Amino acid sequence: MRGALVLLGLGALAALAQGVLASWIPARLCPDLGLLVVVAIGLCLRSLVGGLLVASLLGYLTDLLSGSLLGQHALLRLLAYLAVRHGSRHLSLRSPFALGACVAALTAANALALVALTSFFTAGAAPDPWWLRDLAPQAVLNALVAPLAVRLADVAVAALGDEDPSRRTVRFDSRSWPA
Repeated sequence: MRGALVLLGLGALAALAQGVLASWIPARLCPDLGLLVVVAIGLCLRSLVGGLLVASLLGYLTDLLSGSLLGQHALLRLLAYLAVRHGSRHLSLRSPFALGACVAALTAANALALVALTSFFTAGAAPDPWWLRDLAPQAVLNALVAPLAVRLADVAVAALGDEDPSRRTVRFDSRSWPA
């Protein structure tokens, strides 16, 4: 539970840092720190319920800070968490290449879903046709920053003594062998 609280705090700091970075540099050159923290939560946090709660709270915080439709980012962060958690059970997402490919795909899916949800729920809100040109640089930047974000989350969870699911120990039951 302590790991979930620390990752929630890191996510809140990432959301605030995202706002500061967006005021200094163009949006396409700014990594989606909230999405990266959710990916790190999916890889580092063992508790499913804690991960679901933290991912949805971070998404809702993003909704509040960005002024978008309430629940839009919460839903997408929750889906991203579930995708990473499910994917990490079947694939090794700890290597930088696999993690980068996963994050780039999640960035593209997140952008497409944001446009689809906004145009569905907002009457007359046609998406800007130039949003696609911003997608590729942000996906590449997110893929490059993802290993650093996961490593930071690993260090934070390990400092608390919570177990990391990627480093589970194998338990051997001791038996008394006949002499």
